[in-house]
Amino acid sequence: MATALLLAACGEKTGGETSKLAGETMGTTWHVSIAQKLDAPAQAALQQRIDSALEAVNDSMSTYREQSELMRYNHNPATTPQPVSDGLRRVIGKALEISVQSDGVYDITVGPLVNLWGFGPVKRQDKPADSEIAAALQHIGYGKLQLTDAGLAKNDPQVFIDLSSIAKGYGVDVVAETLLDGGYTNFIVEIGGEVRASGSKYGAPWRVGIERPEQGLATGEGVENIIAMNEKLPAMATSGNYRQYAERGGEMAYHIVDPRDGRSHSSRLLSATVLAADCMTADGYATALMVLGDEKALEFADRYGLAAELILAGDDKQPFIIERSRAFRAAVQEEKP
Repeated sequence: MATALLLAACGEKTGGETSKLAGETMGTTWHVSIAQKLDAPAQAALQQRIDSALEAVNDSMSTYREQSELMRYNHNPATTPQPVSDGLRRVIGKALEISVQSDGVYDITVGPLVNLWGFGPVKRQDKPADSEIAAALQHIGYGKLQLTDAGLAKNDPQVFIDLSSIAKGYGVDVVAETLLDGGYTNFIVEIGGEVRASGSKYGAPWRVGIERPEQGLATGEGVENIIAMNEKLPAMATSGNYRQYAERGGEMAYHIVDPRDGRSHSSRLLSATVLAADCMTADGYATALMVLGDEKALEFADRYGLAAELILAGDDKQPFIIERSRAFRAAVQEEKP
């Protein structure tokens, strides 16, 4: 669940009026701030365009809608290539790219395991049995998917794709592209903590706060630092284990499940923030870093040139330890809240 970001630019006084729009989507909320005064008819029309664009994303990629394009594919036992929409092709293509780079640490076929642990559309409160996990693992693996010009094929009829780790970031990009197509160039978009900025706020950069997770993986508290967004890396996504977790069989389980062994692991890594050219990319990589954990995430980020900030659990004297990749240190103008 990538909700570890707060918009920090909203209360900033920078000279001109800002138009704000908001709504609900993907089980969370969305917000848009535009450095421009819109009259009521223009704002209402833009609200409708954004809502329609996000509704189209849900109709394509939601696993909570049985008739979405993705769920129709999941329920189709055919192993021959099936045609997919441009948006679905774009998201699955990026997801498979990250899967290859991470050697399967990031895997969009992990959905059945997420359901077993009770964090997907199928709700359950008990800890899954080892036999259930072993059975689900038989149908997990990005290598079971093949995306070609002919369409999307799966070599296992029981493969189930879940895009929740990347679709929200794509939704941010869709809203940003809707605004750009409408002639708006100075704005910031946020969906459930995923952010993409464009231009400036009357000459000042849009600023976003990275939330500080409370020790003990509880609800986040405060802002750790503030990032001034830039044109090269205008999108930011955070993934963390400190908000969405539950007790399963007397043990704590977390919503990010390792597709390699089907287990819900915890590590010292509390949250991973990634900056990228688009939010879809940032979203997928942030999840990959969380699965990699505190021992391997930073090395992976440096290997692939990711601008990443990791917040790790510390000790009583230093509750949080922050690690930043080389690309993050080179690209980011950081401010204290």
